[in-house]
Amino acid sequence: MRRVILAILRCPKCRRGGLLPESDVAELAFGPIRCPECHASFPVGEGVADLVTERGVPGTLQRGLEQPLVARSYERYVRPALQVAISRRRFDRDSEYLIYRSLLGKPDGPVLDLGCGTGLFARRLARDPEVPAVVGMDVSKAMLEEGVAQAREAGVMVDLVRADAPYLPFMDHSLGGVLHSMSLHLISDATRLFIEVGRALRPGGRYVASTYLPRPYLADWVHRRAGLHPRGEDEIRSAIASAGLVNFQRILLPPFLVVKAEKAAR
Repeated sequence: MRRVILAILRCPKCRRGGLLPESDVAELAFGPIRCPECHASFPVGEGVADLVTERGVPGTLQRGLEQPLVARSYERYVRPALQVAISRRRFDRDSEYLIYRSLLGKPDGPVLDLGCGTGLFARRLARDPEVPAVVGMDVSKAMLEEGVAQAREAGVMVDLVRADAPYLPFMDHSLGGVLHSMSLHLISDATRLFIEVGRALRPGGRYVASTYLPRPYLADWVHRRAGLHPRGEDEIRSAIASAGLVNFQRILLPPFLVVKAEKAAR
């Protein structure tokens, strides 16, 4: 984990202090990082900072995403299959990325790939010379372990953090952008997430997310059992506005919805 990312981490326990390694290093692969405020300690292994403290009971889909076999086959088989199962349609991967990249603009600080999985889009962002640094965040240890291997194979630098949204373990005004691809529907408290995004973004920083619109053929109990929380455009727009984010835009590609909002410039 690079110093530039270590410098913006915030303790997930007390949500006040930064997280410091035992010595000043340019890159930390193994060792603890500690909060000077509450003295909590968190491990870093293979460059991945594990900042999970307490978790609720994950839904059926999330439990599946935490299995090593699923992580290893996620990009090639599982992600496309999930898109078809949930929405009866696939989102072309290259087109999907180009939409996200155009909406992110020119970030002036590190970009967070929230719910990054194995780092599919984080790796592409890391190759972009206009993106200062990329940090991926996911709660699945198996996904992040696969993400480390994929980044090494691709020869790109992506810092990875294990943490559980909606709370974000990043300092105020520290992120130049947030990409949240196809996992907004896994977040139960979207309002809290948008507040956290607004807190962590720098002025002018953009939040870009994609999700799928509620489908009538899937009953509410099916969504709940799977741990899914699909939302319509109006609900997402209202929650984003309540969090203080501005300049809402959306791209509607039924049944997919891509949204963009940003933190007001000073």
